[in-house]
Amino acid sequence: MRNESKRQLASTTVLVAITVMLLSGVAVADEGDGPKELRRFIDRQVGRIEKLMVPANDSDLPQPRLPDGRVDPAFQTTEAKRYLGKLLFHDPIRTARIIPDFGGVPATKQSASCGSCHLGETASRAGTLFNFAVGGEGRGYTDASGNFIARRRPRSDLPIRRSTPLFPGDALVDELPTLTDVYEFAIGSPARGRKLPDPGPLLRTGRLDALDSVARNAPGVIGFAFNNRLLLGGFAGEPDSSPGGLNPFGHAAQENVALLLLDAHRMLNAESAELQHFQAYVKLFQDAFPEEAAQYAASITVDNPNGDPNLLINDLTVLRATASFMRTVVTRDTPWDRFIAGDDHALTAEQRRGAKLFFTPAGGRQRGASCFACHSGPMLNKQVDDPDVTGVGQFVEENFFNLGLEDHPLQALNVAARHDPSFRDDGRREITFRDSDAFKFRVVTLRQLKDSKNFFHNGLFTSVKEVVEYFNAGVPQDPVAASAGTLSERFTHPRGQGSPPGLGLHEDEVNDLTDFLVNALYDPAIAHFDPDSPTRPFVITERDLTYSKFRPDLAAAGAEDGRMPSLLPPDNNDALSRRDMGLEFLDVTRQVEMSLISTSGNGGNRQEDVYRITNKSSSIVDTHLLTIVRGLSDQIEMDNASGLTSGGDAYRREFLPEGVLLPGQSIVQTLVFKRKHHAPRVSYTLTLLSGQGNP
Repeated sequence: MRNESKRQLASTTVLVAITVMLLSGVAVADEGDGPKELRRFIDRQVGRIEKLMVPANDSDLPQPRLPDGRVDPAFQTTEAKRYLGKLLFHDPIRTARIIPDFGGVPATKQSASCGSCHLGETASRAGTLFNFAVGGEGRGYTDASGNFIARRRPRSDLPIRRSTPLFPGDALVDELPTLTDVYEFAIGSPARGRKLPDPGPLLRTGRLDALDSVARNAPGVIGFAFNNRLLLGGFAGEPDSSPGGLNPFGHAAQENVALLLLDAHRMLNAESAELQHFQAYVKLFQDAFPEEAAQYAASITVDNPNGDPNLLINDLTVLRATASFMRTVVTRDTPWDRFIAGDDHALTAEQRRGAKLFFTPAGGRQRGASCFACHSGPMLNKQVDDPDVTGVGQFVEENFFNLGLEDHPLQALNVAARHDPSFRDDGRREITFRDSDAFKFRVVTLRQLKDSKNFFHNGLFTSVKEVVEYFNAGVPQDPVAASAGTLSERFTHPRGQGSPPGLGLHEDEVNDLTDFLVNALYDPAIAHFDPDSPTRPFVITERDLTYSKFRPDLAAAGAEDGRMPSLLPPDNNDALSRRDMGLEFLDVTRQVEMSLISTSGNGGNRQEDVYRITNKSSSIVDTHLLTIVRGLSDQIEMDNASGLTSGGDAYRREFLPEGVLLPGQSIVQTLVFKRKHHAPRVSYTLTLLSGQGNP
């Protein structure tokens, strides 16, 4: 009896302890919910957890192969090709195809690059609703908390083309989205010009007008290698024989998209001559393409001492190098990667619960979100049953879905160009011409969503939680897409026919799943160089451009530290972008009015001067406002200075609200001075500069 009483007491004690833990908010894990159990569960769901692992070496990432299975040497990833491709991707020198007859503005020549719309800080996407390359200005700015805010807009000096706005934020300077061509007898993508019936001569094109704008959310580059179709409708990689295909060389999706983007973004047939001017680029191409380098060397004769540089530097070698770079853009060091490799502490409890939801089917005995059905493989972008889930994938059409989404706002330009108010961006159908593909768009990677800013092809969702809630509700956003007959039941009724719409997750489950997607799949090294990380930065780093230390051969060939081999700045070469990068500053002293509101402590050892700064001009003051205090006695210090200029003057940095001081807008700034004993009265003059970095 005494032993039985002890057992009852022990049992009661355990129950009380569990109750106390629950009431105090301490979670008690269900049996099987620990890290090891979760890995075993995921392993069963995907048919081996190794299918979710990113190869450790670039050479093991998917590459085009010959019929016998060997990597095709023409497209093989090498370090020389990758490095060259990265420099080409970020160098504005290539955007040289400006044709005024089609509306091109000569002043915009060589002002943008692939990096204009694909920023490392925003997950290799644009980070903005509107994506502008040539004809745009600005890159982004940091706020007072150190957050990077992408900001690129149409240049203020572009000609006005229309009088009536077509969408919110319309600057009236754009006529056509980049991938829209207007022929005499047809309107369509650039593929239309090579298809029958003959569309007639090209009259207008978004590929060559004043503003290079994209009427969809710019897709990311992360996971580029793990796709057999690229771009959101699957344009890249589509066979040339397809009704909407444009793949004249029969390339893989990666090389094909590189070619399409040369054409779309003002580079094709113009970039090579520009690159050939720079001996550093000649050296880089020789390193990356030894076979072509030998042909070039053989062309050099006594009668032709310069040889034929087109044998070495041409659109094909350019696209092969850029495709090689983009193939290597992966994240390898997220908490998720560490977790599936065996680190029990890599994920928080909330993230583990989110992962469990991610890999649990919807509608079963256990509540799940069934995300893994469409988001499997190393990049979480493939169907779980794809036979090549760890490679480019065998499935094609299975990776496109109609989720009932509205159009991107810039599609209003297409509506106007066609004089058709019913025109819609119908996604995959534009490529295949099949009604069964209407409004279907490609499944994309879920890595690095934390920095992505805008989601889906329309860019209208601005947080991951909004996306999760959209799937949780299962209610289409757009009635036209919803009524096309292609709306996915995985979206509307993931729990099965006859069930309520959506996933039916509770708020805490939505939060757990969001936490997993935002934080567990995030790798800061893609945007910030970390020497201890296996992830290569997507952004141009100091190491990339410090030729004197890391590539003295390029320095000897004329490359200058801190600049691209073309001697231009990385990514963008417009004045606002150069200010964003801290490369130059704009004196805005005459553009603003500074009114002294109050002075306190005058005559003591501390003085505070409060100013109202008003933009009295008709132009925007951008980025950071730097107030430089000149002429201070050496016995007086500016106590709240942000730093010293290169000339030794103190300055105060103001982080402008939303990065701008609009015409008529004011801010208040306080300057604090500390006087030494017997110092003269505080006296100074002010200069105001716009820009980031240290003046």
